[in-house]
Amino acid sequence: MDDGLAFVVEMNETMWARFAADVSDVTPEEADWRPLPQANSINVILRHLRIEAEWHLASLELGAAMPADVSPELQRQIDSVPMDFVRNSKDLASLVTRFVAVLRQTTLPRLQAQTASAYGAPTTGALIPPHLLGFHQATHLASHLGQIRMLRNLYRKTRGELARFHPSNPTYPG
Repeated sequence: MDDGLAFVVEMNETMWARFAADVSDVTPEEADWRPLPQANSINVILRHLRIEAEWHLASLELGAAMPADVSPELQRQIDSVPMDFVRNSKDLASLVTRFVAVLRQTTLPRLQAQTASAYGAPTTGALIPPHLLGFHQATHLASHLGQIRMLRNLYRKTRGELARFHPSNPTYPG
């Protein structure tokens, strides 16, 4: 492994371990629960992560561009991913594991080249970090894990149970 990538590999591994642990015991009812009819469920979020993990892997492994526009063909591919929590959990685990394995074999110059291929030139004037592809998936997982943890806490609280995560944190008023 390129020593310059050790930190980013560790970030991806750590984030995945935390994500996997925090969703390992989601029940079918909890996976489909929504606090509001128009809100995302854990199942919807996991499907989204599974789809985008495939894109991240293709970008790292093959230099494929991350989709910017949704063509009819891309929409068919997206629509082909079922709303199946168990299957998408397994697929996501496989995709993230492969992503980390490929990342371990990547060099900093290759990661920079794959990042440029994946994201192209910025169109908004915002800078794209030269190694974004190496940590984008970890930050994406982290942001959605925050949503999932919040949904899991709300799910329990609406049933009169203690929150699963930090049920007695003194920084949250009771």
